[in-house]
Amino acid sequence: MRALPAAAAALVTLGFALACAQFVRQPGLATFADDSVSYLVMAQVFSPWQAASPAVAAAFPGEATYPPLFPLLLALAGAAHDIAWAHVLTALILAAALPLTYSLGARWLESRGAAAAAVLALALLPALWVNAMGILSEPLFCVLLLGTLLALESGKRPWLLGFLMTGMMLTRAAALAPIVAYAVFVLAKEKTGRFRASAPALAAIAAYALWMLLRPAATTDSYARILLDNFSALGSAGDPWSVLAASVARQLNAMFEGWLGSLLVFWLEGRPVRTLLAGTVGLLALAGMALRIAAGKPDGWMIAAYLAMYLVWPFYDQMGRFLFPVLPVLLLYAFHAAGKSVATARRPVVLGHGFAALLLISLTLPALGFVYQRASTGNPAAAIVDWYRTADAKAARARAQVHLDLFADMEEIRKLTPPEARVMWVAPGYVALLAGRHAVKAPDSTLGTGAYLEAVRKLGVDYVFVSTYHPRDTLGDAAWRAGVRAFAHRAEVLHARTQPDGKVTAMLLKAPR
Repeated sequence: MRALPAAAAALVTLGFALACAQFVRQPGLATFADDSVSYLVMAQVFSPWQAASPAVAAAFPGEATYPPLFPLLLALAGAAHDIAWAHVLTALILAAALPLTYSLGARWLESRGAAAAAVLALALLPALWVNAMGILSEPLFCVLLLGTLLALESGKRPWLLGFLMTGMMLTRAAALAPIVAYAVFVLAKEKTGRFRASAPALAAIAAYALWMLLRPAATTDSYARILLDNFSALGSAGDPWSVLAASVARQLNAMFEGWLGSLLVFWLEGRPVRTLLAGTVGLLALAGMALRIAAGKPDGWMIAAYLAMYLVWPFYDQMGRFLFPVLPVLLLYAFHAAGKSVATARRPVVLGHGFAALLLISLTLPALGFVYQRASTGNPAAAIVDWYRTADAKAARARAQVHLDLFADMEEIRKLTPPEARVMWVAPGYVALLAGRHAVKAPDSTLGTGAYLEAVRKLGVDYVFVSTYHPRDTLGDAAWRAGVRAFAHRAEVLHARTQPDGKVTAMLLKAPR
């Protein structure tokens, strides 16, 4: 009987791996709104199997902001130049999180059956399936985080802990928060041997510092710039404390919505039951984290630090993706809190674990059915992430069409420009990877028209692509307005993307001389 839960978890893992790989496999990217292009550009440069094109090699310094482990894995696995295989590999990496969740759950929950139930609930989370569509480092980070927490549970082999923490840090810079939290935890707890206890964290941070030294000199540290810009804006505000409070409130609301989206995909106004139930699971997860902190466990502090970090990170519209790597841990926390609550009432712990499992499955199974239904439509929009994140089919189709149009625009750039052409856009990595052209980043959109045109001339570009959609600023259209204002009546239009309502959303222009 003891082997039955492990066999069940293995079966769930196998089923998830096969089904998720089939779900995400496609020859193109799933969106213009994530970092997949950056990882693929890096992977093609790292690849030992096929040389990167000159356009991609030239784009590398601008895309090498991210840590190197995930693109290096893509490169070594032969997925750098094969987008379909890169999608499948990402899904398989994510599947590896399920057995690790089982092992960790068996320790934390002291029940193999509860751990298997948690794995089933995790596999049914719609967030795992939808987020797996991106060729992103979050699945690898999730696996390494779970491995790190397992290594902490064993309390042995500090070299393994250092190896896993280094892997985390070389996968996502966001690992800095939980790793620093661990270092502070052990320094405060240990009376002797503090350096040895904190060595894994120090090694991980040193490895990331080494990567920053080795990466191209032209690569800018966008993380530091974003935080500095935020703090500068806060310092220049008339009432910084009110601005800070409003910002934190916005981030907390985004976290709540990101959590709801992870379980439900979407929710309807005026129908609060499922929202309240998902919120209950979230409260259980926070309670479980608090119980781990109270018990003197480092994982509680590490996850708390990870969540707290996003209170100051400005991209609130991507909060669901930020929560994605810690969802297995949060689900285990929910099971842990549910079990402790019934134990306090002197009832069998299995009742609490069963309650958590049934509650989660009742929420996620209908949402996963929605994802399956959308995937089965045969609509071209099914290749785009936004198709699954919007309840209204018409709105979802419109949002997905934005990305489908941009992919078509990249093909137009390839067709209408010579191979040696230099093309300007706000996101040059996409032009290099998808259109095969040497790409140059557009000037700052806040420049006046004269200064903007002068900056374009200094860039020496042959063609200019402008679009209403900005992959790195999905909430604004300042770059589009700046481009239209600068090139109106000054540049020849080679291609224009016109919507059914007559609105132009993208143009390829011959750069004025």
